[in-house]
Amino acid sequence: MAGILRLTTDLGVQIIKTDVDETGLVSLEFEGEDEEFLENMLTREYGSVPRIQKLIVGTPYRGWLADVGKVGYGLYVDLGIRLPQRVDALVPLFQIRSQFKMHESSARTIADALVLVSNLPVEITISKFDITGLTIEAKFTETMLQRINDWTSDDHERLVVLGTSKEMIDRALSKSGHLQDIFRVEELGEFEYSLVCKRSTHASGIVAAMGPRLKGVPMHLFIPREVQGKTNAKT
Repeated sequence: MAGILRLTTDLGVQIIKTDVDETGLVSLEFEGEDEEFLENMLTREYGSVPRIQKLIVGTPYRGWLADVGKVGYGLYVDLGIRLPQRVDALVPLFQIRSQFKMHESSARTIADALVLVSNLPVEITISKFDITGLTIEAKFTETMLQRINDWTSDDHERLVVLGTSKEMIDRALSKSGHLQDIFRVEELGEFEYSLVCKRSTHASGIVAAMGPRLKGVPMHLFIPREVQGKTNAKT
């Protein structure tokens, strides 16, 4: 929030209301002669959330998986829509089965196999939506599917870290003595990263070392051979 407010310095805008919800989504209401400039700057720096009445079928949108494992009929994606109330997009089970070619698996099995976890940044396209009923149906984009395919076919183990900054990750790696064990850090979102381990490094060892230094930060292992085994298993 402090970083956002710093952007308003020396601009002709008045902050009317700020809010942070339980998911960490920041909303900001402002007015003034520079409000359009500030809106464009904030969108460029942090992104923006769509309004349900302005959704476009077939258009890609970025969001985060939400409440994974709580329902069996699909996966919900939080697009940041909060008005008139929170509305998440549903990627239905039949769509997930088709897109990931796991035709008899449950939503929970697919999510577990592919490490589709809550708060993971994803990209979807809108299939249909109902403004009156406040429902959105979607599917994953080809870009999202390709990312999963690339990770699965790669021989590098990954550690997916959700909900912290790059600086905090670098500090934890340095203090734990594992900075040299990371081949590459991939940015998935503003506060979500994929740590690509060197071929000689096991991601589980990184978790054990970083955990005490990133308390409360969700970390998930993506082990290609395990993912392949789970996706190829009969369900």
